[in-house]
Amino acid sequence: MTRKLAKIDSLRILSNACRLRGVGWLICSIGFVLSIPATSIAADIEVTTLADSGTGSLREAVTTAVAGDRVVFNISGGGTITLASNLPDITNDLSFTNSDVAAVVIDLNGNSAVSVDGAAVDLGEFQVTSVGAGVNVSAAGTLFGDTDPITANLVVEGTIAPGDTDTDGVVGTLNIVGTLDATHSTIAVDVVGGTPGQSDLIDASGNVTITDSTLRPNFVGSNYATGDAFTVINSATSVTGVFANAADTFALPSNPFLEATIAANPSDVQLVVQDNGLTFAAVVEGCNQTVAAMEFDRLQVEGSVDQMTTIAGLRSGSTDLVNRAVNQISGTIYPSLVDGEINQIQNNLHSVRDRVLLQRSNPDSIGRQTPWVRGFGMTMSANEDRCSTLGYRQSVGGIELGTGWLSANGLGVHGFAQVSSSDMSIRGSDQTAESESYRLGGTLQYAGDVVYVLGAGGFGYQDHDVKRSTDVFTADSQASSSLDGTDQFGYVECGLAHGSYDTMWLNFVSLQGIRVDLDSAAETGGSDFNLNVNGIDDNSLRSMVGFSLSKSNPTALGPATTQVRVGWLHEFFDDNRQAQTLLSSAAITNQYSVESASVDRDWLSLGGQLDWGFLLGGQFTLAYQGNINTRSAFQTGLAGVRWMW
Repeated sequence: MTRKLAKIDSLRILSNACRLRGVGWLICSIGFVLSIPATSIAADIEVTTLADSGTGSLREAVTTAVAGDRVVFNISGGGTITLASNLPDITNDLSFTNSDVAAVVIDLNGNSAVSVDGAAVDLGEFQVTSVGAGVNVSAAGTLFGDTDPITANLVVEGTIAPGDTDTDGVVGTLNIVGTLDATHSTIAVDVVGGTPGQSDLIDASGNVTITDSTLRPNFVGSNYATGDAFTVINSATSVTGVFANAADTFALPSNPFLEATIAANPSDVQLVVQDNGLTFAAVVEGCNQTVAAMEFDRLQVEGSVDQMTTIAGLRSGSTDLVNRAVNQISGTIYPSLVDGEINQIQNNLHSVRDRVLLQRSNPDSIGRQTPWVRGFGMTMSANEDRCSTLGYRQSVGGIELGTGWLSANGLGVHGFAQVSSSDMSIRGSDQTAESESYRLGGTLQYAGDVVYVLGAGGFGYQDHDVKRSTDVFTADSQASSSLDGTDQFGYVECGLAHGSYDTMWLNFVSLQGIRVDLDSAAETGGSDFNLNVNGIDDNSLRSMVGFSLSKSNPTALGPATTQVRVGWLHEFFDDNRQAQTLLSSAAITNQYSVESASVDRDWLSLGGQLDWGFLLGGQFTLAYQGNINTRSAFQTGLAGVRWMW
């Protein structure tokens, strides 16, 4: 208590200093900063006497203690404190404990019960003898505590929160030697699932009255199962009355298919976990997720024995586990492969276009034979779309070979070949594919005085190895498949060319069509949730309106030509791809449709190219291609050499 008074005196001195100017104001500022942590430290207030009042008495301790302090009974051999008048109300958050083995008993001596009003109090080893109520907790008060028994008859109208703090998530047992009248109170209990499960418990030796009280459970974690029972109130004699919310069910926030109900028995109260009866389709969001969830709902009745057992286990799973399960059997990787292939061809076509269109070997002559070789790297990404369909990431590395002739009369022809390897992964789901792609094509162009026309076409072949995790259903399991694909593409562009000695400006409009065919797939693996996927045939039709500017300059190392292109790219057909899928091992098969993420219909298309004559007798070439919008991005970087013969 002496330390407490010293704090109060120091604050008074600082307050007076704050009224001064100059140095006094500086002292005030520094002093208050230094005093803040000191005044926030909780103190032990010791009760050292059995006397009703005076120094070291319980009455003095309750009067002088501030929020956060602990009242410690430090009376050797214990004894009884006989009150001569009502004890002051406890209005600050306090805790009580006894430093001696021998008990210290508070005898009300006919006075009113100890009152807790508007405070959160841990009564610890508080012991009160009385005919009726020994402790009253008002509607604004909170009673908490763990392990140490409270010996008293309690009347609580406020909140009862077992545990060594009154915050959610702390499990403990509030031991009461006596009766508990919890009429109109709120009983807040924490429940933690697991083996074994844990929960807050009110354990009383006398009768517990719960009339019109409200049970407020807080479920921590997701490790619960149907049939789990957690005892939250226990009485050695009886539990009487009915909760105000006795008929309520409580959703488990991390378990979409589980709920808890109140089971009030003659001497205890339990929270019992049960299935809420919702369908899988009712607890997920998203296009692919919903169709996959509907398949789970069907398999609960029509699936194989192993499938029905696995799905029954999912109903006790967490929200994360259920979402992983529906994403795993959706097989989004298959339509995403087709979408990725279309966008890969898109960027490759643009890179070839920029390479061959009206290319000049030097500023004042048109045309020579122009073979080239370039390495390229590409990244493609699609974000999760508005229907919660998972997006994808793809990286591509490859080499491009080409040659051609651009004659003086404006005709030009080129041929090219591309070989690449790519990796694709689905965002948020362990579904991956490794692919090899081989593509051949050619271009034909004619340039008049102002108007030019460019046409291109070709075909390709792909080899895909797909792996899809099914570890939700069987530990460490993986479904895999190998399948082929083909593609065909065509491109036409017409525009106006405006040129001078070293500069060329093009205004153009283009149209391209792409078709990608993916063979059917039959997965193998150690799970009852392997997929059979029908073949996918999908088409893309895209237009671009744009302009490009190129400028050539002579340098000491040879001519350097810089080209930039800007355009608006638009998709006329679907902006995502679909696949028809079914579970290969279901007792009764059912086909359902899944799709890739929407990549949107419009992109800003950018291109850039630099040709500079200084490497291996030819021109060193750098190029960039990018098609970007808010939902997807397909970008390519190229580097290589072009020769001119």
